[in-house]
Amino acid sequence: MGKRIMHVITDSNIGGAGRLLLAFLKEYDRSAFDVEVVLPQGSALSAYIGALGVEYTELPNMAESSFSWNGMSVLYHFIKMRQPDLVHTHASLAGRIGAKLCRCKIVHSRHYCVYPPSRRSTRFPFKQAAGFVNHFFSHAIVAVASEVKKGLIETGTRAEHIALIPNGVTPVRKLSADEKATVRGRFGIKPDDFVVTQIARLSEVKGHDYTLDTAKILAKDSSIVVLLAGDGPMEAHINQRIADEKIKNVRMAGFVSDVDEIFGITDVQINASFTEAACLSLLEGLSAGVPSVATHVGGNPQIISHGKNGLLVPVRDAQAMADAVLSLKKDTALYQKLSAEAVADYHANYHASKMTRDIESLYRSILS
Repeated sequence: MGKRIMHVITDSNIGGAGRLLLAFLKEYDRSAFDVEVVLPQGSALSAYIGALGVEYTELPNMAESSFSWNGMSVLYHFIKMRQPDLVHTHASLAGRIGAKLCRCKIVHSRHYCVYPPSRRSTRFPFKQAAGFVNHFFSHAIVAVASEVKKGLIETGTRAEHIALIPNGVTPVRKLSADEKATVRGRFGIKPDDFVVTQIARLSEVKGHDYTLDTAKILAKDSSIVVLLAGDGPMEAHINQRIADEKIKNVRMAGFVSDVDEIFGITDVQINASFTEAACLSLLEGLSAGVPSVATHVGGNPQIISHGKNGLLVPVRDAQAMADAVLSLKKDTALYQKLSAEAVADYHANYHASKMTRDIESLYRSILS
């Protein structure tokens, strides 16, 4: 039997942390590690984890909550009963505390980036308090991007306590011609349309208002369609703008469980975020050879190298976004160059197997 690893994740839906966990579970060395996952009751991740043949348990009082007294109690008793060698938490302070009380080794993944951090969080006593929590309740913190690491250091975590392990994703599956035609038909997209896609939760920080402004500029070219994939709190607002402003070149895909289908019909991916850590959709786009136009913010410039594997534009600048998309549509040589570099960059740096080997190496280091 391998070393017993317990992952604790609080997501009820399949977000970025859940997608990364699934990528890890597909790739980890089952001869060296015995992995189980703890989830909230009714989590959408359960079926996918079960399909991979990985043991999982759903527990109450932990959904979408980093900490609650009831959640900590449930997790403490479960960890004590299972006695793993190491607990790897995702957005669960309760899980870290429970693991600490059970004297387990602890790894915590920091998946998001609120950067720059608030002025208060970088000063006494808040900086020292945050640093104490991170050091006392973990043996290492995984930062998924250098911007995340930078933010952790500025808010009190020592650099040597942080393992920088960039996100990795499984490669996007290529669609057949018939599959592409079916997906295009589902969204009312003609065979020769040039498809510009944004795959992101419909929340304010993802910049969808600027995407709609971009779509209005791109509407001068009747062959360009903008496809928005995702759901979230901004959905009603976005639909209202589309109706009120008669933005006819935008399609709403809603939540998409199979992003391979979306990438299969995408010519250019856009990321209009105001803040970003290490966007999984950008990584998936690299694997598919889909050039991206992304805002120059957070972790985006570490994934997208301007003029090499994609294009970067200023944040909140719809005209710059539209100009970049049009340049990719018009310049075939540039498009092909960025597409080829995107695939090469993915295989060199962002494949799920590389991320998984790095995480396993961290486990071995801590357990030894």
